[in-house]
Amino acid sequence: MMHILSSLVICLFLVTQVYAVDICLPEEQAKQVIVELKQKRVLEQEIKEYEALIENLKKQNELLQEQNRLLKEQIEIYKNQVNLHQIALKECEKQKGCGFFEKIKITSFGAILGAIFTTILFLK
Repeated sequence: MMHILSSLVICLFLVTQVYAVDICLPEEQAKQVIVELKQKRVLEQEIKEYEALIENLKKQNELLQEQNRLLKEQIEIYKNQVNLHQIALKECEKQKGCGFFEKIKITSFGAILGAIFTTILFLK
């Protein structure tokens, strides 16, 4: 029995040595494989972070486009208000019933709107 057991152990040892030669890598190659696996993990993490960054930038871009659309609408509204105040000023001047302070009020409103237009255009 002991003889069979020792023979079996020797056979297993020889068989594992044969497979170990096929599977094992030289030490330098094994180190390189480990380094490359670590680099792969780092690169995969960076890819995930960049994908999240891209998603955030897409959302930010959508918000900026919406803000741009709203600002354009606001500019159109201000242009219409300026036109209405200019028409009111002309009507007032035609009627000669318009006082000095009324003219200043209408003119200053137009100047304020002009400053707002300029500010909005420079912020873009």
